[in-house]
Amino acid sequence: MFSVIQMKFVSILVFSIFILSCGKGPSLSKEEVRNLSQNYIKELCKKNLECSAQYLESLPSGEQNAARSGFSSLEQCMAEQSNQSILPDDYEKVTDQQIGKVKRCMDDLLKTPCSEMEQAGGIPSCRELFPDGN
Repeated sequence: MFSVIQMKFVSILVFSIFILSCGKGPSLSKEEVRNLSQNYIKELCKKNLECSAQYLESLPSGEQNAARSGFSSLEQCMAEQSNQSILPDDYEKVTDQQIGKVKRCMDDLLKTPCSEMEQAGGIPSCRELFPDGN
């Protein structure tokens, strides 16, 4: 049989494991969360450039140069978005559900043609990331 001291020790151990598991954040590491957020911004910038190039090609040649000045490079887009994060800055507030939504959005972003995005007003799974319309 367990002594009272052993029972208290086991209780404290179980309670400590429970407390530690509750406040640890998502199943991804901090670095993986940061990389996911950065990769989202990069893929969004790439898609923006892809769609911009297609738009430019659709314009008459005389209008292409004027329109081209309004578009940025991948590096410029990334720099403009450097202070943006698709996931909460506080790692402990990031949820696996949010991570799943970002991954689904990125998958859809890579698969969806620009013309389809334009007709649909964007990508539905990506709009879910901004429920308040931001």
